[in-house]
Amino acid sequence: MIVKDTRAEHLGLVETQLRALNGNLPMLWVTGQAHYATPGFAFIVIHGVDEDTPRRRSIRAEACRLLEKLGHPVAVQPGRDVFHIEPVRPTSRHEAVDMLTELSSLLE
Repeated sequence: MIVKDTRAEHLGLVETQLRALNGNLPMLWVTGQAHYATPGFAFIVIHGVDEDTPRRRSIRAEACRLLEKLGHPVAVQPGRDVFHIEPVRPTSRHEAVDMLTELSSLLE
């Protein structure tokens, strides 16, 4: 049985939520790094908050918390190669609202 990799979709849901919660950060976006042949993420990168380290760390912690609740552990495994994951982003405000609704239902 093949299991669909939902990391990019779930990363998009989390990014959409973080953007909604941090409306005063118009350049906020998220990317992920994942280890080959393992589930979850190695590391989450927060962009658009470069000058405010405490806030960037807080947003990263929230991203990791949400991803872990969605079933994607976030943990670096030293010595393992990683690859880049871009989130699936909404293409309209309507789609962003749908994504926020989907995230809410997945977290229930």
